[in-house]
Amino acid sequence: MIVGSGIMHQEMPKPNIAGQMHEFQLWANFPADQKMTTPWCQDVTASDIPEIIKDDGTRVKVIVGRFCGKSGPVDGIAADPQYLDA
Repeated sequence: MIVGSGIMHQEMPKPNIAGQMHEFQLWANFPADQKMTTPWCQDVTASDIPEIIKDDGTRVKVIVGRFCGKSGPVDGIAADPQYLDA
């Protein structure tokens, strides 16, 4: 979610049938000239996240940024972060 021009939100996640909730949040501070940008929210599902399997069996999911030629699905971040799940 990009809060941007002052949108307020309250998180009320709903569990699945087994009572589980899975979520990650990326918090990044925007430069002053972008703080009042248009608010928006990006929904990312597990199937949206590319996974790389290295020769040694290591599994790496690319959430944000680029790794081994794959790009993560999260975008629109003012900085250039790289979030990997290895």
